[in-house]
Amino acid sequence: MVKKGAVLAMVIVLGVVLWALMGRPGGFQRPNTAEAPAKEKPVAVKTAVVTRGSIHPSLTATGSVAGAKEIVLTAKTQGTIVSLAARTGDRVGAGQVVVTLESENQQLIVAKSEEQVAAAKLNLAKAEIAFARVKELFDLEAVSQAEYDDARFMLESAQVAYNVAVSDNQLANKALSDTTVVAPFSGSVVQCSVEQGQTVFPGKELMTVVDDSSLKVKASLNAGQLKLAKPGQSGVFAAGTYNGKEFTCTVTSIGSKADPDNLTYPLELSLPAGAGLQLKPGMFGNVRLHTAEINRNIIPREAVITLDESGQAEVFCIKNGKAFKTSIQTGEADDRNIAVIAGLKPGDRVVTFGQSLLRDGAAVTEGE
Repeated sequence: MVKKGAVLAMVIVLGVVLWALMGRPGGFQRPNTAEAPAKEKPVAVKTAVVTRGSIHPSLTATGSVAGAKEIVLTAKTQGTIVSLAARTGDRVGAGQVVVTLESENQQLIVAKSEEQVAAAKLNLAKAEIAFARVKELFDLEAVSQAEYDDARFMLESAQVAYNVAVSDNQLANKALSDTTVVAPFSGSVVQCSVEQGQTVFPGKELMTVVDDSSLKVKASLNAGQLKLAKPGQSGVFAAGTYNGKEFTCTVTSIGSKADPDNLTYPLELSLPAGAGLQLKPGMFGNVRLHTAEINRNIIPREAVITLDESGQAEVFCIKNGKAFKTSIQTGEADDRNIAVIAGLKPGDRVVTFGQSLLRDGAAVTEGE
């Protein structure tokens, strides 16, 4: 019994000691198993400084060669082609007959209409003589009013009949002339759509003739390029057919209304007279216009993350070792740099490589 009491007393003493140790500062404590958050590792990026410098804005567009004049010749009457004097690639002269349709019926109609004109003319002459006699007698009160009115009516009817015959003859001759199709100007046939012996109907396309004595380039500009182009501006046209050989060209017109399908503005440029020796209508190439040097705040093109047609763009700007997404307004650009109108100032640093690894406010280490 005494032994059990001693053991109980020792347990109580140990409990008091442990309680005292846990309550003291620096005493026994439960270990903290929660780990401290890992420190974010800076992203390595390349940067560039915003500087004041010069750029040569680039203006390039895809264009195609066209003739100064182009016309699609069509059939004006029905008939079978009996002669085809020009085909694709042939040269034609102004007034040259290029297509002839059968014309036997038209010739018969013309001959008949000429006979009708002659007969109507003879009847008109007789009616004029008869009216002159009746009028003379009417003035002498030798014939009645009714006889005078009949003579005048016969004259007016003969005049109407003659006018109708002349009109029919003109239509017959027009139908006959429509059986021959002529080139309105000298040039080249770039497309022939028919064959000899084929029957055609009014409106059928026969061939396309282009005046290649004076060539031009047709291209288009987007809204951002309009401010860089003006009539009289010089440039070069690089033809793909000749491995990029360049031909000088000059802006002649810029459209004032956008094409609703692609929101671009038509651009036309003249080519020198000698260009026709190598260039042909329909050839494609690239137009590059010469632009004046401009002094602006500039950054490398690769610093731009997003860019819309209005010039609004985004870049990552470095401040206190962190990258912050920044909206800027851009202007003209060349092959290497782009002008900054607002949003950055000289001395600011922008990220040029590594943007895809960044988030707004991310820590960075810089390199150039």
